[in-house]
Amino acid sequence: MGETDGDDTATDESDGGVPEYDVVVVGGGPAGCSAGVFTARDDLDTVVFDRGNSSLRRCAYLENYLGFPAGIDIETFYDLMHAHAEAAGCEIVSDFVESVTRSVGAGFVVERVSGYGEARETIADGVVDCVVTEQQLPDGTGLELLRAVRERDEALPVVLFTGDGDEHLASEAVSAGVTDYVPRDPPGKQRLALVDAVRAAVADPDRRFAEVTEQLKDRAMDEAPVGITIAEGKRRDTPLIYVNDAFQELAGYDEADVMGRNCNFMQGDASDGETIAEMARAIGAGEPVSVEIENYTRDGEKFWNRVDIAPVRDGTGEVTHYVGFQLDVTDRVEAEREARRQAERATAEREKVEALLDRLDGLVTDVTSSLLGADTRGAVERAVCDRLVASDEYAVAWVSEREPATDTVSVNTVAGVDGPVALDVPADADDPVARAARTGELQVVAGAEADALPDRYADLGGGLGGLAAVPLTYGDVSYGVLAVGIAPATTLRQVEQRVLSAVGRSTAMALHDLTSQQLLSSDEVIELVFALSGTEPFFVGLSKELDCEFAHAGTVTREEGPTTFFFETDADPEAVGAAATGYEGVADCALVSTSEGRSVVEFEVDESPLVGLLLDRGGRITAMSATGGTGELTVEIPPDAQPREVVEAVEDRLPGADLSAYREHERPAETHQDVRARIDERLTDRQATALRTAIVGGFFEWPRETTGEDLAASMDIGRSTFHQHLRAAQRKVFEELYPT
Repeated sequence: MGETDGDDTATDESDGGVPEYDVVVVGGGPAGCSAGVFTARDDLDTVVFDRGNSSLRRCAYLENYLGFPAGIDIETFYDLMHAHAEAAGCEIVSDFVESVTRSVGAGFVVERVSGYGEARETIADGVVDCVVTEQQLPDGTGLELLRAVRERDEALPVVLFTGDGDEHLASEAVSAGVTDYVPRDPPGKQRLALVDAVRAAVADPDRRFAEVTEQLKDRAMDEAPVGITIAEGKRRDTPLIYVNDAFQELAGYDEADVMGRNCNFMQGDASDGETIAEMARAIGAGEPVSVEIENYTRDGEKFWNRVDIAPVRDGTGEVTHYVGFQLDVTDRVEAEREARRQAERATAEREKVEALLDRLDGLVTDVTSSLLGADTRGAVERAVCDRLVASDEYAVAWVSEREPATDTVSVNTVAGVDGPVALDVPADADDPVARAARTGELQVVAGAEADALPDRYADLGGGLGGLAAVPLTYGDVSYGVLAVGIAPATTLRQVEQRVLSAVGRSTAMALHDLTSQQLLSSDEVIELVFALSGTEPFFVGLSKELDCEFAHAGTVTREEGPTTFFFETDADPEAVGAAATGYEGVADCALVSTSEGRSVVEFEVDESPLVGLLLDRGGRITAMSATGGTGELTVEIPPDAQPREVVEAVEDRLPGADLSAYREHERPAETHQDVRARIDERLTDRQATALRTAIVGGFFEWPRETTGEDLAASMDIGRSTFHQHLRAAQRKVFEELYPT
């Protein structure tokens, strides 16, 4: 490509005239046409020379080319390109560019010739400043033209610009004295490289491609970015005879300070003896060697030096010198060392975590197994505490429970200490155990904060390294606090805290199950009677609003979903249904049956504040009623259910509730409640609902007060489905009453 700067021009003299161009593009392929379109659109006179033998033209077909996803044949593609370039203002010339001559200005005048013979004639006229030739010419080759030029003129620049070359052609061109050798590919970059080559060739006609002079070698060594040294190889002390600038900067020594000295002046106390011996053995054997060694600068600063030493031999093979390359690799070595240290720390940390997880997994497994075999609260607490102190990481463990009468958190069970201990704390104390009881959240005092533990823990278990207080809660019921004293020098990691919390949850669940079982199996129960007023629960408010009576007839509870209450009332069912919609939580109200002025109504409640809190504490509702805005609620709880907490919970959930009676009594060895509990356990939600609906709806009366179709409609199911649930419920009831 011939280029011009400013007002410089390129000329085409092939036809005797002298047309001038602002831009000459050599190559009419996609890149050349694109360049031509770009310059022509900028109002620059542009000519594009298409030699007609590009690599693209040798293709049979283009697939997936930009703008042609379905492909296009080469000739059609070229016609479109050239038409586009000409439409933009380019002139397309189907010819070769064989030489470039300098114009009066700073640009070049390009003279085109058709082949080898015409090129020789033009060169013979002596008006050519530079020859640019392809290798393949119509009547010869570019290499032949080069040799012909060199026979006549050693100084005339010749640039071989070819797309058909290889290493063999380049070598032959260098041997023949080519000024520069420029491959055509990649086209965009290499056309600019051609311009650079022509400019350099015209500026220095004597230069030759791939020619390396002694002066160039010296300058390359002096200016190399790595330290280079040359040492005398025939003397056993191998003194330095050359150092470059980079070495002087690396070592901090001037050339005069090191000439004639062995390079070991850079070694010091930190230099590895084995590495020094390795270099000495290699030099003694005349072999190359590469090492990394700690060296010292003139100022005494240590650095890691990458040293590569190679012998230099004469024509007989004898070592005459040693060349050394030295590079400061301190940053890399230190980065590698830090990476190794981090990897070692990560490995050690991973091993610690794996060991911790194995220990914690064993702890959880053992605690779970122990809980399954515990049949009393004391046995549950003892199993957990004993298993915790069996671990070296835990010095002492105890379970405390809040005593409402004294407003303290008092110890029930302790393990890991001999003799009595004073671990009871006031419920409002600034103490991790008291805080856990108040907040229901894990409290941890460990590490640097361990010194802040209250004095009561100072001598516990021979001294503690911290304390974890784990609340024992199931739902909203508290069963106390599990306190774990951490052994000195033990770190309580987050994962271990989560495991202790899981142990607390498992312990609370076991205590809850025991409490629930007590109500079914214990001969002793506590009966609590509450007077009700106001608008809650909903049946109390309805009794006042409608001036009527409501008596509890049954309840169906579900693990998930609403709770269903059945009430017998003397109110108008339609009035009950209309009024019930105004009470929060009542999702639906439906008539079950009506007989002799009294009706059974079903209420579906999204969430019952009573049922949930009693189930969590192992209790149950035995009676509920209300008349004219005043009601009564009777519940039964097991002896270990902490009656005071139950009373507080009921009165908190129901603002109008007030304890009116407290009774402790024994139940017969086998009561209808026991049978009822077994039946309830066997029935599904649908079966229980169908049975309860049939009973309160008078389905078993004669004559029947309601039909199966009516009852099915109240449950929003089909008649046949209702009877299936009812028959299944009846079978299970009879099996409990008449066991085989």
